[in-house]
Amino acid sequence: GDHRDLHSFPTRRSSDLMKVSYSDDVGDDVWLSTCAGYYCLSENCGTVNEIMDRVSLAVHKAKTDPDLREVFVDDELLDKQNNVKLIETMFEQALAVDEIQVYYQPKVQLNGYRLAGAEALSRWFHDGELIMPAKFIPILEQSQSICDLDFYVLRRVCEDIRRWLDEGKKVVRVSVNLSRRNLDNPGLVEDIMDTIDSYQVPHELIEIELTETTTDVNFMDLRKVVEALHEEGISTSVDDFGMGYSSLNLIRELPWNVLKIDRSYLPASNDEEKSNEHIMLKHLIAMSQDMGLECIVEGVENVDQIKLLKKNHCFLAQGFYFDKPLPVSEFEKKL
Repeated sequence: GDHRDLHSFPTRRSSDLMKVSYSDDVGDDVWLSTCAGYYCLSENCGTVNEIMDRVSLAVHKAKTDPDLREVFVDDELLDKQNNVKLIETMFEQALAVDEIQVYYQPKVQLNGYRLAGAEALSRWFHDGELIMPAKFIPILEQSQSICDLDFYVLRRVCEDIRRWLDEGKKVVRVSVNLSRRNLDNPGLVEDIMDTIDSYQVPHELIEIELTETTTDVNFMDLRKVVEALHEEGISTSVDDFGMGYSSLNLIRELPWNVLKIDRSYLPASNDEEKSNEHIMLKHLIAMSQDMGLECIVEGVENVDQIKLLKKNHCFLAQGFYFDKPLPVSEFEKKL
């Protein structure tokens, strides 16, 4: 049995749970979920350590995937694990030789179509080829490596902002993503502020994007971070709003500055205005503005979507219609 906090395990379907009763003296019931990893032995199965490594890999997959209860070791699983190890090894070197580059995706003010801000995103170039974020971000998120990446991006953003200010450019606020894994760091806010202040960047030019959390434990840590950053004058935004399980409670109790509505709430066109998508988007925008929050919608890709946002009085947008993430040299022209 694994005695870690039950919140660390994925949500299981009710059919996956079994009921265990204590003795009559206690009279309480507990619901437990089970999972297992298997490795079918062969004549060339390897050493005991190799066998246990593969079984551990399979059971870890079963624990962390809510759609699986049992996992068998196969070539596909082993290939994925080898890729994970390769990415982890390459990433350490990538930071040392500056293979990670920061790109900026503009945020646009729809009242006049002016540059209103930007989101900093990481791009990894190795041996002249681009490694797409989808291939390395999920792997880094399995360990503290994602925290190293987050602070690497924050430092690069601060370097760029400092240079733009020194060059007399009119600088816009830049948002930087922080993984929830950073919440395990009790000195997170201090580390953030030390980084920003070391470059003498005005606090109003930095925004920290944090994704929603799904457990009470993480929620309390998130509250402390958001409140502390608020006191320091650092803007905070809820990234991918609407994708978590505690969305309304999250914005009711924490002093956010920006609500970033996930692209899944943005209809592809203006057709069927009475559809659930249109209704939910309309009320999410109205709710955020009534609460005094900036509201921005990501994933804007066509004119119909822009018209829909303006019709519903949302005047901040981010998406490929305006720009894809841009290298520093191209983004500087926008300034």
